Amino acid sequence: MKTILIIFTVFIGIYYMVKTEDLEGENYIVIQNIDNIEIREYKQLIYASYTPENTNKRNNSFRNVAGYIFGDNEKNQKIDMTSPVVIKMHNKNEMAFIMPKKFTLNTLPKPRNKNINIYHEPSNIKACITYSGYSNSMIEKRKIKELKKQLSKHKIKHKNDFEVLIYNSPYDFINRKNEIVVSIQYDKKQNKLEKSNIQKIYFGGGCFWCIEAIFENVIGVIDVTSGYAGGEIKNPSYKEVSSGMTKHAEVCEIVYDSKKISLQELLKIFFVSHDPTTLNRQGNDIGSHYRSIILYKSINEKEIINNYIQSINSEIFDGKITTE
Repeated sequence: MKTILIIFTVFIGIYYMVKTEDLEGENYIVIQNIDNIEIREYKQLIYASYTPENTNKRNNSFRNVAGYIFGDNEKNQKIDMTSPVVIKMHNKNEMAFIMPKKFTLNTLPKPRNKNINIYHEPSNIKACITYSGYSNSMIEKRKIKELKKQLSKHKIKHKNDFEVLIYNSPYDFINRKNEIVVSIQYDKKQNKLEKSNIQKIYFGGGCFWCIEAIFENVIGVIDVTSGYAGGEIKNPSYKEVSSGMTKHAEVCEIVYDSKKISLQELLKIFFVSHDPTTLNRQGNDIGSHYRSIILYKSINEKEIINNYIQSINSEIFDGKITTE
């Protein structure tokens, strides 16, 4: 079993070491956010896939379908790689790659491996739940249970065709992303949510994993995403940010429903969840990327933030707040 796992890890590592075409966001539009799940409308996609004999042979799937991508086809043509990798748990852990948009069923080279299946998946509506870290069968089962619970809570029926989407190489230790998706029965008119209720604010208060852990369980918060902001270059690496040279801070994008929680309430949680009086540090985490910072998107938000800081700075923190 360990040998199979090592082989699988090596193959998928090689796949991701070659630059992939990241199709995140291009394959779908987000219709609605409900609690911590997204309702997405997916476009029609072309898949190249391999279905193992049984679910226990999931690790063999990558080797087979990757061969087609690497040139094991009638034209010996290498096909641009895409992310994410799709694993269809409802079909013996079928593994599928999404084909680049430039191809049609007629222009894709035919695979030499007769077990590789090339097909269209029609457009449909799916519910999605996102999670970080390394994925395994135990975590996937737990996330499926969580997604089912949320759909049941909102009386949304699903088709039990659960898939796991994997976005990162095994060698990526930071900001790993996985998703569980399932097709649903959804009436867009009936379930339409007023977009004006959905707001975003950006908080930095030390390590972004700590901020994420706090806010992802707050009622009214729809989604929390960790990243970097406030710096001078685009798409910095973890190493670059940690050096302090890019002037970025570790922050979380907080997406929330303003009908369920106000910006003032979020600010209260933010200021009690870290020490806003220590400049460029939180505890043993030292550096400008750990600074206390809030990024806003409107003048109204700026006024609310400034008024709140002025109030607690005089009443609680004795004028020592350093929050940027």
